[in-house]
Formats: sequence, structure tokens, C-alpha cells
Amino acid sequence: MKLIWVRHGETLWNREYRLQGLSDVALSERGQWQAERLAAAFTEQPNYIFASPLQRAQAFAAPLAARFALPVQVDDDLREMSFGQWEGLRYADMEPAMQKQFEAWCNDPVTNIPPGGEGAAALAARVQNFLHMLTARLQENETAVIVTHGGIIRTAVTLAMEMPAAAAARLQIDTASVTILYYYNHCWYLAKLNDTGHLQER
Repeated sequence: MKLIWVRHGETLWNREYRLQGLSDVALSERGQWQAERLAAAFTEQPNYIFASPLQRAQAFAAPLAARFALPVQVDDDLREMSFGQWEGLRYADMEPAMQKQFEAWCNDPVTNIPPGGEGAAALAARVQNFLHMLTARLQENETAVIVTHGGIIRTAVTLAMEMPAAAAARLQIDTASVTILYYYNHCWYLAKLNDTGHLQER
């Protein structure tokens, strides 16, 4: 089976470098354009489209779903991690003590947890749950598109490729990017990471 992981397009908070996590921020105008570009560039018919319940993922999945006449299946396990007290903040907005907490989390997101937010272990557990669901549900030659968030995709790649959990923080997943995993003979293979070749500057 093939899993095509798509990070949602740009939001205003992405542009302003604000942590958005579970905050339900809408796509920016550019993010909506990215959604149209991705849908137009798709070269194969997927069997399923899954998406996070947050509106930026739902809106990004809509043009692709319309093109292929598929329903968008919402899965709560695909929601972004909660940043707790950091949500809506830029690094420059944080008090010095909070900046140190944030820096520690960036360096080691496994043992450091955003205050009031979600830890790496809880995030990995729900991503693993989603992967198990897909491997049980999809047939050998089927393809699923999964429109979700950067943290989810980074975690999925580290789990599938049996990488250390801390490596997730070192994977670059841009807005509107595509990452592809194949599952064959009980093993995962990474075919593409953070591809944005389908996008063109306006």
C-alpha cells in the first residue's frame, strides 16, 4: 500500500511564526492556492482521503477530494499536537523562562513537554494507532492520501523507519509538502520526503 502524507498549506500563523498546535487557524490566501496547486498536480487516483479534524487540513483536502470525487474521512488521531501555554505565541513573545523551556523542547522533544501540552509519547501512540488502522484496512495495491500536520508526519516517518523518537524534530516538513511511505512485505519504505515540486511561486 502507499501512504501519501500531505501537510496542510500556509496559515497566517505559519507566516507569523506562531505556534498553532490545536488552535483552529484557517488557511491563508496562499494556503488556499497551494491546495489548488496540489490537487491539480496529482497524477494518480487515490482510494481514500483522510484528514485531521482541524479546519486548515479540512480546507486543504477539499480540492483534492472534489477532483477525485472521494469523501474526506476525518480521524481525530491526525490532529496536531497541543502546544499548551505556547499556542499562539512567537518565540519573541515568550518570557525568558518560557524561551528556555521552548529551547529545551526543540533540542529534546521526547523528555521535554510543552507546559499544558502533549508529550511525544502520547503523540506517537495515536500516530501508531492510525498506522495500525491503515495496515489493517487498506489492500495491498491501495493508496491513501493523509492531509495532516507537520508534527504528525514527522512522527509517522520516525515510527515507520524505526528511527529514534528525537529524530522527528530534525525532519523538515514544509507547508503543502508531500511525503510518501510504502508498506510492503510487513516493512515500511520511505519513497519521498518533504517534496514541494508541485508548487510554483505566484
